[in-house]
Amino acid sequence: MAEGIPRTIRFVSAKVDVVAGESCTAVVEVESQGVGTFTGTAQGGVTEQDQLRAVARATSDALSDAFEAQGAIVRVIGVQLVDAVAQTAVVVSLAASKGAHMKTLLGISDGTSDPAKATALGVLNATNRFLGKD
Repeated sequence: MAEGIPRTIRFVSAKVDVVAGESCTAVVEVESQGVGTFTGTAQGGVTEQDQLRAVARATSDALSDAFEAQGAIVRVIGVQLVDAVAQTAVVVSLAASKGAHMKTLLGISDGTSDPAKATALGVLNATNRFLGKD
């Protein structure tokens, strides 16, 4: 991204808590410049795949809230950890709509050190340009 051009939505945090080995709760916070912060929460299972899907859903909910006035909705199609080129990446597939315009989006992020953060960043990678358009 060019220096001096602000991002529409910025990642703040992503957290997954596993409850009694039976379920998880993902909480993701994003910030819309000049508007404020938005938090999404989603429940899921305990497997790593279930946790990443919960993070993706929480991120999509936070984004949908951030762009509610523009009629934007983001839904998760799928999330997958992929080993490629000696790294682990998180790939996220989304369906996004803004007004009458609908699009399938794909986001990717390095998931080597923090898969939850990488999942949220993958969702943002897929949606930032699409949702940032007026």
